Amino acid sequence: MRKDLRASRAVTGLALAMALAPGAGAWSQTAPAAAVPTYAPGPDYAGVAGSAAENARIETLCGANRNARDGYFAPPARPDQARAPQIKSKAGLKVEVVASLDRSVGLAFLPGGELLVSQRAGGLRVVDAKGRVSEPLKGAPEIAGVVGTSNTGPVLDRDFAKNRTLYYGYTAAPPAKGEPFMGRILKARLSADARSLEDAKTIYEAPYLSPRRLVQARDGTLLIASGEVASGGPNPQSMTDPRGKVLRINADGSIPKDNPFVGKKDANPALYAVGFRDIQAAGLNPATGDLWVGENEPMGGDELNRIKSGGNYGFPVISYGRQNSGALINGGKTAQDGMEQPAYFWTPSIAPSGLTFYDGKAFPAWKGDVLVGAMSGRQLVRLRMKNGRVVGEEKLLMDRCKRVKDVREGPDGLVYVITDESPSEILRLAPAK
Repeated sequence: MRKDLRASRAVTGLALAMALAPGAGAWSQTAPAAAVPTYAPGPDYAGVAGSAAENARIETLCGANRNARDGYFAPPARPDQARAPQIKSKAGLKVEVVASLDRSVGLAFLPGGELLVSQRAGGLRVVDAKGRVSEPLKGAPEIAGVVGTSNTGPVLDRDFAKNRTLYYGYTAAPPAKGEPFMGRILKARLSADARSLEDAKTIYEAPYLSPRRLVQARDGTLLIASGEVASGGPNPQSMTDPRGKVLRINADGSIPKDNPFVGKKDANPALYAVGFRDIQAAGLNPATGDLWVGENEPMGGDELNRIKSGGNYGFPVISYGRQNSGALINGGKTAQDGMEQPAYFWTPSIAPSGLTFYDGKAFPAWKGDVLVGAMSGRQLVRLRMKNGRVVGEEKLLMDRCKRVKDVREGPDGLVYVITDESPSEILRLAPAK
């Protein structure tokens, strides 16, 4: 094993050096099969279901998880960064299917109680209280699926009840053959009858921008999580490339003067935080206004992070995961001065997607907890939080065997989930009576 590990580190170090060379661009690391070590699950294997026994039960019910045989686990910097004690809600759950519709990405709650839903193939639909799904809204942009899920939102403006303004992020086809795809943030007004987008305009765009999640901060600025799909870099550490970043713009598309890299030479002034792989979960803590995100690493090491202005979150210099090939990232390095440690991480991968802090009254025991959807983990995760740390983890909805794409708290205090399926289901979670 030591010989294989040394060989893997040599290959990975050479690959990373090549990736970080000027002009390297986006790429995917590879390594000879003989140089990639394997890690069989040990007796303490927790897996995506939290324990060996529960993994076996879920495998019988749902089929084998694609990460079920991955036993790699890099020791955390702090004991509370991974594998928190498993907890269980005292109250049971009642799960209802609100609607079934084309594969969907995200949702927002309109003032009248309807749901505004974005779809993976592009466009928006409205779902009413009886689960009836509207025709696609007119005026939505055409998207190009160049990087998997290629749109995000809708996000309703904080003054939506007055101005009916919303925001929507997506990727568009290259303007010409051989040129990069364009990422765009759209600002529009929802028509009075909720059947179309009016006065739609692009407020921000950039080559290679890949909007995965869009959040409006307390101050009205827009925080854009832009994904990276390469297995090991180099784009997340670039100060000009938007991939693997959180960007921050004003609601009119201009750059906030207090962004951390404004005025820095050779830095994109829209950058807010750097060094991510692929953020597909993002939400504000209602108690503090801080942005928290869930990040997909290539193989294991998926992260939960609290975002700091100007922070560097390390990828691909440090990571608790590996390349998609199974080779280590930068020799398996997990810490470096000047780079943030995750608040929490999952190994094997659960593929976090969708995140919300629970602040309602329907589940009083969940107050302040983080709810995170999981695609490859096929679950909804509840994280019990204390002083910004994870002190317990509950695995929900695993018996449904569904990938989860988004999770939101409704105005009724209930929890709404979109499954990442064809078709998607919108689920409503309520306390069992």
